[in-house]
Amino acid sequence: MRICITNVLMTPGVTTQKDIPFIQDAQIHIVDHLIVYAGARTDAPAFEADEVIDGHGGLAMPGLCNMHTHTPMTLLRSIGSDLRLERWLNDAIFPVERHLTDEAVRAGTDLGIMEMLRFGTTSFNDMYMHMDMVAEGVRDSGMRAMLGHGVVDFDESCTDLIPGIAFAKKWHGSSNDRIRVSLAPHSEGATTEKVLRQIKQAADEMDLTVHIHVSETKLDRNECIERRGVTPPHYLEQQGLLERPVLAAHCVWLEEDEIELFAKRNVTIVHNPISNLKLASGIAPIARMLESGCKIALGTDGVASNNNLNMWEEIKLMPMLQKGNTLDPTVVSPAQTIAAATSVGASALGYDNLGLIKEGYLADIIIVAIDGAHICPCNDLQSDLVYSIQGSDVQMTMVDGKVLYHEGKYTTLDPKAVIARAKAEAALLFERANNEK
Repeated sequence: MRICITNVLMTPGVTTQKDIPFIQDAQIHIVDHLIVYAGARTDAPAFEADEVIDGHGGLAMPGLCNMHTHTPMTLLRSIGSDLRLERWLNDAIFPVERHLTDEAVRAGTDLGIMEMLRFGTTSFNDMYMHMDMVAEGVRDSGMRAMLGHGVVDFDESCTDLIPGIAFAKKWHGSSNDRIRVSLAPHSEGATTEKVLRQIKQAADEMDLTVHIHVSETKLDRNECIERRGVTPPHYLEQQGLLERPVLAAHCVWLEEDEIELFAKRNVTIVHNPISNLKLASGIAPIARMLESGCKIALGTDGVASNNNLNMWEEIKLMPMLQKGNTLDPTVVSPAQTIAAATSVGASALGYDNLGLIKEGYLADIIIVAIDGAHICPCNDLQSDLVYSIQGSDVQMTMVDGKVLYHEGKYTTLDPKAVIARAKAEAALLFERANNEK
């Protein structure tokens, strides 16, 4: 398939932390799943397209990467509000999750993917259960994702690791390499030293990324010190996990030495500002992390602690929180923020040709309308991109060279059927959970 995107303003993406470049009157040429030209229309080579997409003057930019979420939790949207993380998990979430089925997880996955595509997310990083169902949803929808079977191990049985490894063998690199797999120990507090060492060995053997929650709350940090004598980052270092590529979700309670350790080890920290606020977990010191050279990506966390998958809300909140918390309006630039939502996440997924609109790169592209009253008169588009644009401004979402959402229509999902199935499975799920009480 040969596609030409024309009549757009384009940002090829962020490669520095200083500025977001823009190209007026741009054109993008795509052959199958790769970009073969991206630049000014007047410089474009002759190109015979099977399909021409008119961007109507919108902004073409790299797709967003939601780097920490639990997609099937769409079925648990809004339950357990106004609770701290520990009570939220133990009193509201776990009692329901025990009754999840394959059918419920697939329904929640489809709903989550539909929501993400609508808001311009082209890739996501997920840790959950019943992960074959999540992978099938990604495969069928055309989305891109890194998926991990969540590993919980309190008794050194390591039983959760067995399906995690089997899942990796089955799905890693599948669907034209749109699906990649991580090994996903839930957290320091929910795993044993034995299973973490086995995860390190398996990750080495299979060349996999590790995805884990780190220091999400002050209690997480303090209990780790009581159990292990060190903080979570230093404990992960002791177990050798930081020798692997690591996606460390949250990292709210990191001290200076831990920030320096993560910078040295090239850990990708995934900032989830809305979830951390909703659960009163705290505000991660992102400005300090960026100053230290840490790689920062963005995520929504699961819907139940957010309550949506709209990455534009995270984009706006990321710099605003840091400016307010440090009393310094210069920290966390628009370029750093957009990089966190695009190129940094793309790199953490393990691709060296994703996250930019550039020749030879994968065609994960979105078009965003910039003619709304809430953006007008576009005095500073770098600023508008972070502080003004809404998820509803996304007009097109393309993954791997295929249009999955365009001007209100999905190409691989039936919205009415997805919503009806999600409602039905949610009702059955809560009925099962209530019958247990």
